[in-house]
Amino acid sequence: MTTKQENKGKIKNTEIELYVINKVKEYRIAAKMSQRKLCMELRLSPTYVFYAESPKYTVKYNLNQLNELAKIFKCSIADFMPSPYVETDTIEEYMDLHPKVRIRNEKMIKDAEEKGRRKREKTRGKKQ
Repeated sequence: MTTKQENKGKIKNTEIELYVINKVKEYRIAAKMSQRKLCMELRLSPTYVFYAESPKYTVKYNLNQLNELAKIFKCSIADFMPSPYVETDTIEEYMDLHPKVRIRNEKMIKDAEEKGRRKREKTRGKKQ
């Protein structure tokens, strides 16, 4: 596991997140719209788009924002998505970028398996 200091300056978004961010940036530039202007259109803080477009930050667009972006740029939400999909295992990639999420997920799975094991043992005990 890497420390926060080692992660500083490294890309913190998955391949699909970067794809979406870069596609929005492409549309923004084609529309000759500044980052600040797009922030105003989306009713976001004046630096949101700057942070979203920088790979150093984890800021990304949510589905509601993508819907509004599609209206602004007069396109489909699907235009911001890769077709048909990204080949990379983006869930694994996300877990690698966010080790705390991986730990929480592994604990949740372990707890669910243990609960299922206890339930099966209890059921077997009643049948005997």
